[in-house]
Amino acid sequence: MDEENKQEIQTPETNETQKELDELTDRYKRILAEFENFKKRSAKEREGLYNSLLSDIVSPMLPVLDNLEKAVDAKTEDEAYKTGIDLVLKQFKDVLNSLRSNRNRSSRTYI
Repeated sequence: MDEENKQEIQTPETNETQKELDELTDRYKRILAEFENFKKRSAKEREGLYNSLLSDIVSPMLPVLDNLEKAVDAKTEDEAYKTGIDLVLKQFKDVLNSLRSNRNRSSRTYI
């Protein structure tokens, strides 16, 4: 009988402790979910900002690319000039491609 009284005495404390544990667990899960949402939202914002900046940088360069391609197609008898234009065009395309590959690397999340 003495053991039954102990169980009855411990039961309200155990229930209260379990209730506190459940509340803390729920709170922890909510905070964790909020943090995960924050990480996803931050990654989207970063990518959007990067794409916007990249567009602002690359867009004005596209007419230059077009003109370099036209210069390569232009008839000339000066082979050194033609070689120089080819090299500048290749270098310009390499820079644009490096911006594209940097974009792919920046889309990774590190948080």
